[in-house]
Amino acid sequence: MADKETPIEVPSEWIRVNGAVAEASLAADGTLRWGSREGERCLSLESEVLGLETNGLRITIKAFVEASDHGFCGLERSSVKRRRVRTDYTLEMPNEAAARRWSAHLRDYMDSLGRPKNLFIIVNPFSGKKCARTVFKKEIRPLLAAADIDCTIIETKHRNHAQEITKSLDLLKYDGIVCVSGDGVLVEVVNGLLNREDWATAIKVPLGVIPAGTGNGMVKSLLDPAGDLCSIPNATFAVIRGHKRSLDVAIVLQGEKKFFSVLLLIWGLVADVDIESEKYRWMGSPRFDIYALLRIMKLRKYHGCVHFVPAPGYEAYGEPVKQVDNFKGHILLSKQDQGGDTKVMSCGYQGPEISLEGLEWRSIVGPFISIWVNNVSFSAENYNPAPKAKFSDGCLDVIIVRNCPKSALLGMMLKMSDGSYVTSPYVMYLKVKAFQLEPGKRVGHPTKGGIIDSDGEVIARGDESSENSEHKYLMAYGPPIQMIVDQGLATIFSPMP
Repeated sequence: MADKETPIEVPSEWIRVNGAVAEASLAADGTLRWGSREGERCLSLESEVLGLETNGLRITIKAFVEASDHGFCGLERSSVKRRRVRTDYTLEMPNEAAARRWSAHLRDYMDSLGRPKNLFIIVNPFSGKKCARTVFKKEIRPLLAAADIDCTIIETKHRNHAQEITKSLDLLKYDGIVCVSGDGVLVEVVNGLLNREDWATAIKVPLGVIPAGTGNGMVKSLLDPAGDLCSIPNATFAVIRGHKRSLDVAIVLQGEKKFFSVLLLIWGLVADVDIESEKYRWMGSPRFDIYALLRIMKLRKYHGCVHFVPAPGYEAYGEPVKQVDNFKGHILLSKQDQGGDTKVMSCGYQGPEISLEGLEWRSIVGPFISIWVNNVSFSAENYNPAPKAKFSDGCLDVIIVRNCPKSALLGMMLKMSDGSYVTSPYVMYLKVKAFQLEPGKRVGHPTKGGIIDSDGEVIARGDESSENSEHKYLMAYGPPIQMIVDQGLATIFSPMP
C-alpha cells in the first residue's frame, strides 16, 4: 500500500480513456476512477494492474481484471472462483504537463507496492503433460513482461536438478525463486535452500509456484482461500503482486538421514495410489481417481503404530505413551541435545530449536488403511484432505483411516474435493506438533510392506525386493520415521498477505 502520510493522488481531470472523454481521478488508495456515458468505472492499481507504459500524451495501463468485471465499479462479486483476462486502458492526456503528472503519480504508487523486479524461474519440462515450456512462453512470460519483471530462466534436466541449482545460486541477485512445474520442483528448491551453509537467510527468499504439473496442491492451497480459480494466470499474478506469507516446513528424520517437507507425508492407500499410478501419468490428474478405485476394490491394510504430540484440543486422541524413558530414543531433540552427532550436524539446517521433553505423547496402533500427514490443505487440485490446515500454524494435520468398509471409502472419495469426507465416522482427524511413524508389513503378506511418500518422493519402501536394495531410497522401511514442524520457516508468494 502507499504511504498514508504522503498520499499519492490526482484530483479529477478531464481526459480521454480508450478514446472516450471522461472525468478521471486517482485516489490515495490507488483506485483509478473515471466517468463516461457508460457509467463509472474503476481500477485498483494494486489488485488489477500489471504495469504501465508512457508514450507522449498516452499512458497505457496494462490490466488484469476479472472476466465479469471489466472495470465497472459497484458490481457484486460472483461466488464462482475468480478468472481474469488481460486488457489495456489507454489514458490520453490534454497536455504534456498533465501526462507527466499522471505518469509520475501512477508510477510512484506502483513502486510503493514493493513488487518483485527480478525473478529466478525454474521450468520443469518433464512435469505433468510435459507442457511447462510452452506454458511459460505463451501464458507466463507475457504477464511478467507486462509487469516489467526481469527473469532468469533455467530448465531442469534431471531429478533433483532444482535442488542442485538452488544450493549454489547467488540469491542476492533475485527477489524470488519461481517454480513452473508441479509441486516437486518447489520441494527440491526448499531442500536445496535448507542444505546451504547460509540456510537461515536463504530460506527467507520468497518462493513462487505456477501450476504445470499433475497435482498442483500448493498452488490450489494458495489460490482457493483467496477466491481465485487455480490457473496459470492467477498463480502468475500472485507472484507479480508480491504479497508474501510464511510457510511451515517439516523435517522428516530417520537417524542421520533427513528430508524437508512442505506438503505431506503419506503411507498406505493414498501412497499406493500416488506412486503406483505413475504408470498412468499420461492421463493427467484422472489417474488418481481411476487407480484409487482399483486399489479400494483390492484393499490393503498395514500393521504399524504412530506416536504424536497432540496440538491443543486434540489431547483425547490415541492412548498415552506410558514408557516415556524407552521412547526418548525416538524423539527429535533440539540442537543442543544433538551435540555429539557430528554427521547430523555437518551442514545446513538441522531442525527447529525446540525440545519435546516433558510433552505428552500419545499413540495409535494399527492395522491402518491409510495415514495422511498434511502441511497445507490441498494435495492436488481436486483433493482437499486437510480442510483445517493452515500455512503457518506450527502443526501438521493428520488423517488416519483404520477399519472402513469399501463402500464407505468409495463414498469418501466423492467428497475429497471439498474436504467434507472428514465428517465420516471412519476418519480420525487431528493436529499434531510432532509425529512418528513405525510402518509394518501388509496384513496377510509378511514379506510385503508399504510405500512412504513425502511430497511425491518415495523415501522408503517395504516390499522384499526393495529391502535388498535400500540404497535406492532415502530411508529404511520399519525403523521409526519422525516429523516435526518449524513454524513459518519459509516464505511463499501468495494472493493474500
